[in-house]
Amino acid sequence: MTRSKGRPAWWSTSITKAALRLLPPGGARDRWRAELTGELWGLSRGEQLRHTAGVVARAPALRAAVTARDRVVAEDVIRKPMRCRLGSHKWVTTSSSDGTSRYLRCRRCRKETDFARPSHFAGGGGGVS
Repeated sequence: MTRSKGRPAWWSTSITKAALRLLPPGGARDRWRAELTGELWGLSRGEQLRHTAGVVARAPALRAAVTARDRVVAEDVIRKPMRCRLGSHKWVTTSSSDGTSRYLRCRRCRKETDFARPSHFAGGGGGVS
C-alpha cells in the first residue's frame, strides 16, 4: 500500500537528520533540518526516497556553502540546558505576535510546540506569559 499524504516515514526523517550532521552545530543546522524534514510531509514513499537520497548526496556541498568564509554569519551558540536535553522542559503558554494562536514554549531553551498539553503532562511549569 502506498501512502500519498501525511506523516513522513521514520527512516526518511532519520536519514535526513543524520546527513545534516555534516553541518556545523547551531542555527544553520537547525534551520536546514527543519526545512528539509518539513518538505517530507505529504510525499509518497518513492518521493521521500528521492528527497532523502538528494539530501544525502548534496550534504557535503551544503556544508561547503554554509561554512564558506563569505557566507559565515557570527551566531551566538545557545547551549540547551541539561534538563531540556533530558526532556524535562518548563512549558509556558504563549500567544503569537498577532494574537491569533496559542502555543507552548519552554522557558529555559525556547523550544516551541503547538500541541495541547495533556493533563498528565510531565515537564513542570505552566501559566500564561
